[in-house]
Amino acid sequence: MIRYFAPQGAVRDAAPPMIRVSSLGPVLHVLDQNPRRADRLLARHALTRTMVSDPYAEIPLPRYVGFLEAAAETCGDPFLCARVGTGFRAADLGPVGLIFGGSSTLRRGLERLAAMLNVWQDGTLMRVEPQDGQLVWSYRLEDPALWPRRQDNEYTVAATLALARDAFGAAGRPAELHLEHSPPPDASVLDRLWGLRPRFGQTANRLVFDLALSENVVRTEDADLLTILSRHLADMSHGPGDAGLVARVRSLVRMHLGQRPVNLPLIAGELGRAPRSLQRHLAVEGTSLRALVLETRLELAHAQLRQGLASNAEIARRLGYADSTALWRAIKTATGLPPSGHRPR
Repeated sequence: MIRYFAPQGAVRDAAPPMIRVSSLGPVLHVLDQNPRRADRLLARHALTRTMVSDPYAEIPLPRYVGFLEAAAETCGDPFLCARVGTGFRAADLGPVGLIFGGSSTLRRGLERLAAMLNVWQDGTLMRVEPQDGQLVWSYRLEDPALWPRRQDNEYTVAATLALARDAFGAAGRPAELHLEHSPPPDASVLDRLWGLRPRFGQTANRLVFDLALSENVVRTEDADLLTILSRHLADMSHGPGDAGLVARVRSLVRMHLGQRPVNLPLIAGELGRAPRSLQRHLAVEGTSLRALVLETRLELAHAQLRQGLASNAEIARRLGYADSTALWRAIKTATGLPPSGHRPR
């Protein structure tokens, strides 16, 4: 029996699992029917429009799961994420979705999805296995304390079902659908949304497909395109050990810059570590939070100056500098050139 496991974030380091912001996109699109309500919900979960504007940015998975639950409650629709997931498209998963949709068979697509999931989110167990003439795709979050998570369960199952049906037609129509949570009131809504009746209270969330159909070739793969996308995903992957921790600190610094003071207590809290522990681990990697903040500010400042669209004052505000003078001084000290020297001529 062959199993494909997404690597476990808890094994790589002690930081909490993360997820790419683009996964929130379809939900935010619905919430934005009432922008003020959406902004209040984002603020409640320490998120801003700036943070969620970059689809490749990462946020802690527990915050994401909590946001989905709160979104359903705020909208007064307990089936919100099940509905949104039915409209999910390959582009919503970036290169991961494009590789899935470009696979020759459903089985290859699901196997690749499981193998690549750690690039898009971690703290998740996904596997694909043949069983008695069936192909079983299963998914669950690793942390049992991360509950409730009904919205994430239904969102992920609905999105995977939508991707499978869209890319593989009849082969992507499962014979069974399992959910780990208890049946909600009026579960018949899910029957109508998905076209089959879920089995509730299972040990994992599952889609059960016909094995023979899952191995039918429905398209010829574009080997060159899949290679390019796979290399892009490899570049996005976290490194092993505390190198992955440094990457996550960088991601959190980018997320919070200009929104609130970026300091050890803030970042350590996001990562579930004590400030001294985080400081010590960064020192072992030859860096510090102060150095990472400075590097990130300079990197973003240089990119924004090169675009030539924002004033020094606006860039300073975005990156958390006290004023444009502080920005000028930091760039001149680091590069030997004033901000004007980095703008397009």
